[in-house]
Amino acid sequence: MELVELGKSGVMVPVMGTGTMLWTPGGSISEKTIMETYGACIDNGLNFFDTAEIYGNGSSERVLGKCIKQDGRPVLIATKFAPPSPMNPLTQKRSTVSKDSPKALLEALNDSLRRLGVDRIDLYQIHMPPSKNTIADYMDVMAEAVRAGKVRSVGVCNFNEIQIREAHSALAKHGIPLASAMVGYNLLRRWPETNGTFAACKELRVSVIPYAPLAEGVLTGKYRAKGKRVPLSYKAALYFGHLDITKDRQDSKSLIQRILSKPLELDGKRLEPLFLAMDAIAAAHGKTLAQVAINWLLTNEDVNVIPIPGMKNIRQVNDNLGALSWKLTKEERNRIDIAEMESRG
Repeated sequence: MELVELGKSGVMVPVMGTGTMLWTPGGSISEKTIMETYGACIDNGLNFFDTAEIYGNGSSERVLGKCIKQDGRPVLIATKFAPPSPMNPLTQKRSTVSKDSPKALLEALNDSLRRLGVDRIDLYQIHMPPSKNTIADYMDVMAEAVRAGKVRSVGVCNFNEIQIREAHSALAKHGIPLASAMVGYNLLRRWPETNGTFAACKELRVSVIPYAPLAEGVLTGKYRAKGKRVPLSYKAALYFGHLDITKDRQDSKSLIQRILSKPLELDGKRLEPLFLAMDAIAAAHGKTLAQVAINWLLTNEDVNVIPIPGMKNIRQVNDNLGALSWKLTKEERNRIDIAEMESRG
């Protein structure tokens, strides 16, 4: 498995990680299936797992910790701390400090370490921009965690360009690089390319970790079939992103226009030109649409992109592995980009 560096942190990870947001036993996936999926990931060199304290209220971390203990092989763990934020009204309760205090990060970190059963987190991320205190306040506390040996590298999630730069500057005062920025990014969600996020990450040498790399499954092509509907939970997530509450898209559409229109991801007729282009490229390489979509992320030449597709079973592990060990040509990427622009209109 090819390894890449997380920013300038010195921490080396596989070119693709595994998202574990849905690794919550009792839901749509059993603990037995999670264990099997975990083993298949490790068997194939996918030993970089991303989780968070808010995924299943800690159950994702707990089951991942159980997998780590039972399997015994070395892994790399990324998890996240959730500060009070407009993006997360259901802030985690804290027992030793106020949830509004930046020091809550240290309590959250210790709780995550306990649930995971490890002594150190390879990538510790702030899950969303804080609504109280400054980003610098939280980065000062993050630096404490690094100095204590509990965190190897630091990342942020859902931060815009200005916030990424602020986090980078605050950590630099402690001699710590900002390793990564996790953002929503895929073939249909491309505004990080134009809203300053990629420019900041390229300049500061910060790795980009795209969540929802397959656009909630839309880019697999499975919803092209008649009668195959996008699940309500995914549809809600796509509509929320379409509303652009965080002002990421930087276009001229008003909120009313967004409310009255349909997200591109849910407009099958508009998406078909893109799918037809991807079909031809996939056939040429003996690949699937999903593998083309992930490879499109991996072959980005502007920034270091490390996708973390969710994997819920062995079949999905094997499917995602098929995105590796080959590369789209520049001509194929250009063909996909042109088709995507046509779909967007």
